[in-house]
Amino acid sequence: MSEQHNLETVRTRLANLLEQIESLDPEKLTIEDIDRYISLLNEMEEKLNK
Repeated sequence: MSEQHNLETVRTRLANLLEQIESLDPEKLTIEDIDRYISLLNEMEEKLNK
C-alpha cells in the first residue's frame, strides 16, 4: 500500500472513531470500552509509523 493510501485509511478510521466517542453515553462507558478505543488509536499510530 502506498503511504497516501495508508494516510487516507487512518484518517477515515480516526473520523469514525471520533464519531463513536462523541456518541457515547459516559454513564455507560466501561473500562473495556476505553481499552478498545486506546487499542484502536495505537493501531492507527502503528500504521502511520510504517
